[in-house]
Order: sequence, then structure tokens, then C-alpha cells
Amino acid sequence: MDGFSPVKGKCTWWREVLVEEDAHDITIKAEEKRVRCTCFVEGHFWVHSCAEVPADCPNARHCRYYIKSG
Repeated sequence: MDGFSPVKGKCTWWREVLVEEDAHDITIKAEEKRVRCTCFVEGHFWVHSCAEVPADCPNARHCRYYIKSG
């Protein structure tokens, strides 16, 4: 999760990056750390815990820019 490269198997425009506050906080379990998920093209964003990051962009089925990353 570097925030700049496409995530394999997800939308090409989907980006995932750990929330900076959680990244180095040892009191938060790894699966509970927050991830900011962003549609790079449309500007939408969501925040999920690591354990709940979706398998692909929630708008994948009706996004006119959707291209699956290989």
C-alpha cells in the first residue's frame, strides 16, 4: 500500500494508503489500522480498517473509467 501504484486485482484508479496517525501507533492492532481508499480519477474516498478494505472499488460496477489492474 504505497498510495501511488495500482493495487493488483482492483480498479486501476483505486489507491490505498495507511492513515498517517495509525501507521506508527503500536497500540492499534494491525487489522484495526485505518486505510484511506481513494478513487484517483473521481476523487471519492473511503476510510476502512485493514480488515475491512473492500475487494475492489465500491463504484466498480457503474464507473465509466473502470479498468481492472493486472
